[in-house]
Amino acid sequence: MSPVIVLDRDIPFLEEIFSGIGHIVAVSEHEIGADVLSAADAVIVRSITRVDKNLLSGSSVRFVGTATAGIDHLDTEFLSRSGIKWAQAPGANAQSVVEYVLAAISVIAARRKTSMLDKTLGVIGYGQVGERLCQVAESLGMRVMRNDPPRAEQEGADGFVDLQECVRSADILSVHVPLTQSGSHPTLQLLDERVLEMSKPGAWLIQAARGGVVKESAAIAARREGVLDALVLDVFENEPTPTDGAIDSADLATGHIAGYSRDAKRVGAMMMRSALIEHFGLRPKDEEQAASPEDPISTLKLPDSVRDPADPAWMDAVLRQVYDIRVDDFRFRQEMRKTHGTRESLQARELARSEAFHGYRASYPARFTWSRYKVEPRNVREANVLSALGFRTDVPV
Repeated sequence: MSPVIVLDRDIPFLEEIFSGIGHIVAVSEHEIGADVLSAADAVIVRSITRVDKNLLSGSSVRFVGTATAGIDHLDTEFLSRSGIKWAQAPGANAQSVVEYVLAAISVIAARRKTSMLDKTLGVIGYGQVGERLCQVAESLGMRVMRNDPPRAEQEGADGFVDLQECVRSADILSVHVPLTQSGSHPTLQLLDERVLEMSKPGAWLIQAARGGVVKESAAIAARREGVLDALVLDVFENEPTPTDGAIDSADLATGHIAGYSRDAKRVGAMMMRSALIEHFGLRPKDEEQAASPEDPISTLKLPDSVRDPADPAWMDAVLRQVYDIRVDDFRFRQEMRKTHGTRESLQARELARSEAFHGYRASYPARFTWSRYKVEPRNVREANVLSALGFRTDVPV
């Protein structure tokens, strides 16, 4: 008998990827409740839905999957204790997050009229995202500092620095650790007032990990007082109702979409399909249709007025063609402003903000990974930088 699988209907490519592997029930993330799950065998969610005892009480669910890398929204201890299999999608959105970070750095660099290529990048968290980001940054010629105490303990201290040294020395700090509250290296409010006060003068902070890793009030104060020269926030402590203070203090603010490229979503969904097939011992049809990637590849136009990638105008002109993060920032601020000025109760205002946050994510436009784009470099320097960024440069220089 085919398993009944409840899925968040905003998981992309849902019909083509999950068809043929069970009875699919696609509902809004707000509708994933005990009543919907009462007769379900499996549930697949995204990062917003909290899966715990309250949600699964009385249900027949034996498999929980999240089409995301993070699992802080899953009560994994409860799931394991209850004999419920759970799965995640590690690394599915890593490239997308790397590209988000690089796009954000490029915009700040253009605004400050400084080259990003001569900066020192401090990467806090050397997992799937952090490792890829370091590789790209070093290929671009940036100096990189890695901070990851658990990996330093496992692999040896060579190649890693402690948090204080990273914060004190880096021009740009990019955070990529999971949110944990226990263990030998908890990350809850890892970057608080004490840590941020150590920042190198003029430092930029990019928070695209999980809300709560950076103490929000400390980051706001550091930006307003000039301790930080730039602040980029994609995640917030109290999602889905971020505060006006956090949004207004950020140079770029977006609503948890760093990993939202179409390619990342497809990879995450495919990983959940594979996990379901394995768990339930299914033999689905139409494997070729499910696995086929989207095809479009565009050719980029390099700026006529500048040919040096070290010029921030060059980098900005190139990257905004594939991902203009300023558009995401503008849309997010517009959505959040819709909840201003209401005379309704605090509860009603919070609900309106939550709906605006979810709506922003649900209506997120298509964004493709940079390897889908082809570009013809005009000199060796352009070729090296474009290749490091992941573009196709299969044209002789």
